Amino acid sequence: PLRLELSPEEEVVASMHMDVIRKNGFTLEEDLDAPPGQHFRLTAVPFSKNITFGVADVKDLISTLADGYGECSIIGSYKLDTADSICPSRVRAMLASRACRSSVMIGDPLGRNEMQKILEHLADLKSPWNCPHGRPTMRHLVDLSSLRKRSDENIVL
Repeated sequence: PLRLELSPEEEVVASMHMDVIRKNGFTLEEDLDAPPGQHFRLTAVPFSKNITFGVADVKDLISTLADGYGECSIIGSYKLDTADSICPSRVRAMLASRACRSSVMIGDPLGRNEMQKILEHLADLKSPWNCPHGRPTMRHLVDLSSLRKRSDENIVL
């Protein structure tokens, strides 16, 4: 176990959000007899493939939780995101990288059903215009002025 050095505010946040911390794969033991700022010990950390998360990541998570989610870019990508959706920034970066590598790329041939499914999933996002890295998720396919010209030609006066 690794002793965490946290501010009194961070200790309160950690004890209030133990479920979110646990859902992110971290296990904290609370020792109320320890001196202030050292009430928690990190006893388990998550890992994914060759990445192991640690003290800095759990402190990042606690800091994010302490911010009250207000300015946090980690929550809010999906309409159904909740406080439980919060994760350390390093975890989010890893997941974003994996998602982008396995995503549909420009030039990939798609069937109509695949296109419809992608559009439905994009409709579930609060910000569907960019991937987590900032790359655009959509491409301009129709020139609206050509649609306007066609509709003008169909108008009978």
